[in-house]
Amino acid sequence: MFRSAVAKVTWVLEWIAIACFIATVLLVVISVALRPLQIATPWSDEGACLLFIWTTFLAAAVALKRGKHIRIDFLILKMPEKAKNTFLWLLDILCLPFCVGLIYGNYLMMEASIHMRSPALEISLVYYYLPLFIGFIMMAVYLMISIFEFILGKAEKGEGR
Repeated sequence: MFRSAVAKVTWVLEWIAIACFIATVLLVVISVALRPLQIATPWSDEGACLLFIWTTFLAAAVALKRGKHIRIDFLILKMPEKAKNTFLWLLDILCLPFCVGLIYGNYLMMEASIHMRSPALEISLVYYYLPLFIGFIMMAVYLMISIFEFILGKAEKGEGR
């Protein structure tokens, strides 16, 4: 049941990231198209920036889940399979406290910016920090699942955790 809930959340995150990316592109196109007409669109630029933040951090969580983050794999390719799996899980263990620290720091930033507003859209700055919070929580969940699977000996490390 937990796995299906995580899979559904991952699916939702992926589609939100895709929708934000499409909206970002549209807002940038609107901004560029209106420049020759000397029509200022600060709301378009600010909206594109906000949506790009959402795209980046939600997609980063999905990429972690699928094992698609960029990494230098020179050493990993030289390792035997068992050592490779152990090394990759060790990296997950090292990444987990990093994600937890970022979740905590981001929570503090959200608390501090609760009453601040963006200049053009006049929305709470919490919406700028929320995708980081969601993304790093999901990354921590994916890392914990990966670590527990390794401890229980249930899964091979690699693509599409």
